[in-house]
Amino acid sequence: MNDMLQRTIRIAGRRWLGALALAALVFGCGGVGTGGTGSFAVGPISGFGSIIVNGVRFDDVDASVESDDGNPRSSASLRLGMMVEVDADEVRNAQAAASRVRVVSELIGRVDAVDPSLGQLVVNGLTVRTNASTVFDDQFAGGLSGIAVASVIEVFGFVDGAAGAVLATRLEPRAGASSFKFRGALSALDRAARTFQIGNQLFSYAGLSPEPQGLANEAIVRVVVGTTRDGAGRWEVMALAGGVPSRDGVEGEADGLISAYTSAADFRVNGLPVDASAAVVQGGPLAAGQRVEVHGRLLAGVLIASTVSVKREEGNGEFELHGIVDSVDPASQTLRLRDRSELISIARPGLKYEDGTAADLLPGRRVEVKGMLSADGTRVEATEIEFED
Repeated sequence: MNDMLQRTIRIAGRRWLGALALAALVFGCGGVGTGGTGSFAVGPISGFGSIIVNGVRFDDVDASVESDDGNPRSSASLRLGMMVEVDADEVRNAQAAASRVRVVSELIGRVDAVDPSLGQLVVNGLTVRTNASTVFDDQFAGGLSGIAVASVIEVFGFVDGAAGAVLATRLEPRAGASSFKFRGALSALDRAARTFQIGNQLFSYAGLSPEPQGLANEAIVRVVVGTTRDGAGRWEVMALAGGVPSRDGVEGEADGLISAYTSAADFRVNGLPVDASAAVVQGGPLAAGQRVEVHGRLLAGVLIASTVSVKREEGNGEFELHGIVDSVDPASQTLRLRDRSELISIARPGLKYEDGTAADLLPGRRVEVKGMLSADGTRVEATEIEFED
């Protein structure tokens, strides 16, 4: 019996109950990938010119784009730092053609507190941490200091353990939201009381009929609630969905935090079960809370890792944009690319140009921009601009 078959049997035996539970949570999870020649990736968007996720450039020209509740979105709505799940064909030379891009956020809710000195805020009672790679919408001038208490925002990022905290990859305003959202690991399930928790927040699903099947502790769920708690301090659940669509037999890549760790053969990244018992681990040993990039293949709902790389919490901090220059503002030393909202600064000391000079930065020129986030996270500061035509 070969090693792959042995691991498949072991995984199926260890997780069959969990697999049944997740299979029952099909409230709008989206399609299921089949076959062995495709790929699946989950991580934050780090660039455009197509979309770049986990270092792979996914051509999204023919891809459907949707939110995690299944509603269609436009490709133009995608932003740096958004967490996405990408279904694509086989990755070759770090490129693939995407068939579907699913935008996934962790929280929509009211800001309870902001502490710029600690680099964090509290949303819906849960702690949200930021770092040098957190992208702030340009409405939040000054970064965290530009976010007002009691405002409503959307948080993209990684769930950081059972406490329900989130490491943010992007923050943007959601004024006027008619409902709030949580995404995280379910705990303290009480079927008699019809309650559960995500982190320190208590939820009542008494209003759901029929009762959702397959609820289980540790399952990753997406929960839609009203904008206020009930008299007992509980969030009243309006809708509940499984948080990690199942795929099998495809190449898989995941970038995120190890949110739960039992052993190298049993841990989770972005809610995805991982078995790295036979993987090459770079920068280990592995532990809960580490940011990792995992490459492997999905079998029986588990990512069988071939490599696991431990990364800095803020990732590499680099962003890449390809496109045609739409406008240049010499006074503010900024530019924008056609059909993109990101503001790019060209004022950073040491900015390098390839195949051209600053004088060639004119509307209509096609460029590749590499850069880092500004101190407040609201713009990309170009470190290198290459002219592509």
